[in-house]
This record gives sequence, structure tokens and C-alpha cells, in this order.
Amino acid sequence: MTALTEANPVAQSLGRVYAISWPAEVARMLITPHGNDSAMSLPDAYALLARFGVDLPQGLLPLAVVDEGSIACAALTEWGPARAGDVLRLHLADVDPMFQLRLLDVDPLAYVSSINEELAAHGEGLRRMLDEIGPAYEETYLRVEKRPRDFVVRPVRIACQNVIVGLAAIAQDSAFDGLSVVAWQTCEVPHVAAHEGNRALAALTLCDAFRNGGTMEIRFDRDARVLANNRQRFYRGHPERRVPASLRRFGRTVGALLGAEDPAAITPVEARDLFLAITPMPDQLAAHVRMAITTYGISPERICFTLLSQVWREIELDYLLATTARVASILAGGASWQQRGARQPESVVCRAAVMIGMLFRRLNSTDAAGAGPGETRVVEDRNNGVTWSIDDETGVVTFSGLPRGGTVPWTHGVTCDGTLTVRPFGPPPAPGVVDAVVVPADVAAPELPAGVALLRCPERLPDIDKSIEARLLSSRISR
Repeated sequence: MTALTEANPVAQSLGRVYAISWPAEVARMLITPHGNDSAMSLPDAYALLARFGVDLPQGLLPLAVVDEGSIACAALTEWGPARAGDVLRLHLADVDPMFQLRLLDVDPLAYVSSINEELAAHGEGLRRMLDEIGPAYEETYLRVEKRPRDFVVRPVRIACQNVIVGLAAIAQDSAFDGLSVVAWQTCEVPHVAAHEGNRALAALTLCDAFRNGGTMEIRFDRDARVLANNRQRFYRGHPERRVPASLRRFGRTVGALLGAEDPAAITPVEARDLFLAITPMPDQLAAHVRMAITTYGISPERICFTLLSQVWREIELDYLLATTARVASILAGGASWQQRGARQPESVVCRAAVMIGMLFRRLNSTDAAGAGPGETRVVEDRNNGVTWSIDDETGVVTFSGLPRGGTVPWTHGVTCDGTLTVRPFGPPPAPGVVDAVVVPADVAAPELPAGVALLRCPERLPDIDKSIEARLLSSRISR
């Protein structure tokens, strides 16, 4: 174990963790030097790791039990990407390296304190969701197939493989033009990555706040009423009466301090920071998003909602941001059909983005749709790990990470060496610029230089335009 001095901030934080007399429910989760009233001592933790064949990296100290398949470890010094004091989740089972030692919190005392706050309100939160809000919503709306109004308290449930990892109850509150939350429960389970319950529930909540057209403020102290079992239930906000501890803990891991200005609320500025932090973006897309925010004045909330709701997928939005100055109009729903001069260029770039998106999904798919005789078609939630980059000047898209020697989709036997550069239909490319040109199924083949393949998209132009119009409509009515 790495030696720590008393002046070391990590040592001070751990010392306070071990010195505080925690409630029994929290104490049973702790891993302390000599066990005491906790469920496990450090020697017991090391024996457990040895039994599972897990090598604890140098500089990590077992801190607490997370669930039956993982423990929380404190980084005593800088370790890889982790900083001293970070709390990391160590899985006891063999998991993909990208999910091992993921960040749980940024300080041992903050982590254990947040667990204490979370467990103190756990019972009341579950009772509300499972015994009152959930059954009341099912009886009043689901059974009669009635859509609730925005101000109605609505339950939200996030599950993975039949295991619930997130529960919440939300409603739009016109008194402050924001979202009110009266229940928020998440948990860690062995087969789900760290904080995925919080991330998914936060994404859904923020998307709901955006769609409702409010200020994006989210409060946890607003009164609410629910009619359950013919009785009026009255809630004085979330059981914790502030931003839930699990959500604040997640916010710290992504660099978003929640409840800093108002402990009982996520302010619009904090909501914007959290929205950007939880929306997955490749580096180039993130750079294009930052450019669009500063250059075109597009709100970060609209971009994040577009990606999380998959109105435009990541590569499609990246292409739009890289190749057209009309992206703000497109994300707002597009120019009116009466404005032909604006509508035409938007249609051209949207068609290109849709075809590029279709091609990427086909290249990245592991589904053997064209399996030959005697071969088994296997459909799994896996991909080839294909990445893309877009040239802002020419609109050329380069796909990397393709299986070497694999057949390029939408062609007759054309193979690639691991990379593929393509450009949507347009003027004939100069020799050596691209490997292929993509055109819709019903568009005449252009004259191409030698060595440039023709990729004929399986969708016809009217079908592509229909898909585009559905996306533009979703953008128009989303807020």
C-alpha cells in the first residue's frame, strides 16, 4: 500500500471516512483497516480479490462495496487517467477494459457521504414510486390509453436486462417554468457500467425539460399531489429536499457541479453543462458543436436533444455541421417550402447526410446479411468499430477501421484495405480524391474517373426526402 502522510488530502479524507460513525446501512458497505462494525476489513477485501483472481493495481485502496460484483477503490496517488482521491469501480468479473475502473466520485469522503444521503431517502423514494405514483399513473392513464398533460406527475423507469437501474417522477411546473422532480432513485448493478443509471435518467429528464419548452431549470423541492388508491397523496418535493446525492455524485464525475447555486435545484446553466457532458460525441463532432454554438448561435440544448433523441445521428449531424452554414435552420426545422432558394441547398446537404449515415451503419454492422449458403446469420449488439472523419472543405468522408479485404456495401465485389473515402453525389471528383461516390438508387450514374467506385444507396430519392421531412418535423415540434 502506498504510504500517506497526514498532510496528504487523500489521507485526510480517508481518515474522516474511518473516524465518522456511519449509520449501520452505510457501515456494512465500508471496507476499513480493521473491519470494526463494517462488513469487511482490508485483509478480507484483499482475500476476496485473490479469490476472484483480480489484481488490485498499485496505488488503489479498497473503500466500499458497490454491489455483489464490484467494489469502490480510492486512488491514493495519480494512477493512469485517475487523480489522487478519485474513487474508481473495480469489477470482480472479467469485463471489457473500457468499463473497468470507471470513475465513481472524486473524493472518498464525498462518495461515502453521498451514499449515506442516498440510502437515508431510499425507502421513502421507493415507496412513492412503487406503491403510489406508479400504480396511480397506470390506473389513470395507461389502462384507459390516455396521454397525460405536462403538469401531471409522470413516472419514469430505466431498466437493463429486466433489472431496474433508475426510477423518477417528473412534472412540468408553470410556477417557475421548469421541471419538478419528486422522486429520483438509481443504483449500480454488476452488468451495467458505472453511473449508467444516472446518465440515462439524467438524459431522459433533460430531454423532457427541453421538449416542454421551459427554462431548463429542474427543482427538487416543489410540492406535488397524486391521486393514488382513491386518496390524495401530497409530496413536499423530493425526499432529500435537494438535488439527489446520486445525481450530484454523477455530476462531479463529468465536471458538472449540480446544486452549487441553489442546493434544491439544477439551474439552467448547470442543466446546459450537464446536457453537454452526458451527450456522447466523438472528438471531431464535439469540435464542430463548439464551433456551431459560437458561430451560429445554436443552443447547446437543441444540439444535445437532437443527438440523444436521434433526430439526426452523430455522423449525420457531424456532416451537417462540417459542410453547411444553414445548419441552424436545419436543426430548427428547415426553411419553409415557400423559400425555394433556401430550401434547395438544405435538401441537398440533408440528402447527403442521410446517405452517409446509412452507409456508416452498414459499414459498422456485424450483421452478416449477405451470408452465403451454409453460413449462419448472426445478429448481435456489436459493431466493427468503424470511425469517420470529415473534410470541412470538400465534404469528403473517410471511414477507418473497416475489415481489411472486406467487400464494400452497395457495390459489386469492390474491396477495401481498411479505409474508405467517399463523397455524396455531386460534380465528378478529381482522380485520386475519393475511393467512391454515393448516389440514391434512382439517380443516373455520373461519369467517374478510373478507380472511383459507384455506391448506389438502396433508398430512392423520394424515400430519402420523406425521411428528411420527418426529421425536420421532429425538430420543428420538439420545442
